[in-house]
Amino acid sequence: MTTRDDTAPKGRPKDPRVDAALIDAAVEVLNESGWAAFTTTAVARRAGASTASLYRRWPSKQALAGAVARRIALDELGGIDTGSLEGDLREFLVRKQRILGASTGPALLSLMGQAAHDAELRQILHDDVYLMVREQLDALIAQAVRRGEPIRGMGPEQIGVLTLVLIGTVAARSVFLARPAASTPEEPLATDTATDFVEAELQLLLAALGRAAGAAERGGEG
Repeated sequence: MTTRDDTAPKGRPKDPRVDAALIDAAVEVLNESGWAAFTTTAVARRAGASTASLYRRWPSKQALAGAVARRIALDELGGIDTGSLEGDLREFLVRKQRILGASTGPALLSLMGQAAHDAELRQILHDDVYLMVREQLDALIAQAVRRGEPIRGMGPEQIGVLTLVLIGTVAARSVFLARPAASTPEEPLATDTATDFVEAELQLLLAALGRAAGAAERGGEG
C-alpha cells in the first residue's frame, strides 16, 4: 500500500486519503505482527507516509489503535433499521460476526488482548468500542420503542451488561471456539455453526429485552 506523504505546510487541512491509508496500514501491521511490533514507524512505512504525518493525526500508537477500533465499529455496526427489533438485533449480530471473519477481526482481537496490560489503550477502547457499541444498542432499543414494540424497561447497569455480553462473545469465541470458516462480504456466515451462534445469541438478547422470537411477525405480541 502506498500513498503520497502528507507533508503539507502547517495549517493546511489533512488529506483524508492519508488518514485512510494510515489506518489500513495499522490494520495490516496488527494482523501480521500483533501489538509487540505495532509501532508508528512500521505503520507510517507501510502507508508510505512519514511519522510526522502520523503524529499530526494521532499522538501515540494507542491513539492510532483507537482510530482503528473506532473505524471498525462505525463501518460495521451503524445505521441498522430493518423494521423490527428482532431484525435489527439479528443484523447487528451478523455484522459482528463479519468483523471476526474480515481482515479487521484479528487486529481488533489483538487490541482487546493488549488492553488488559495498557491503561491508555484500555481507556481508548472503552471510549471507542464499549461506549460506541452501547450507544448502538441504546439506539436500536429506542428505535423499537418508537415503533411501538413492547420492550422491558432496562436501567443503565443492565444495558451495560448486555453491551459487555455483545463485545465479550467476540473475544471468548476467538479463544475457546474454532473460528468460522473463511467467508466473504457477500456471505459473512459461511457455516451453519456461525449461523446457529448468531441465532442463539439473538434469543438471549430478545429474552433479556422481554421479547419472544418472531413476536414482530405475529403482530408485536411479546
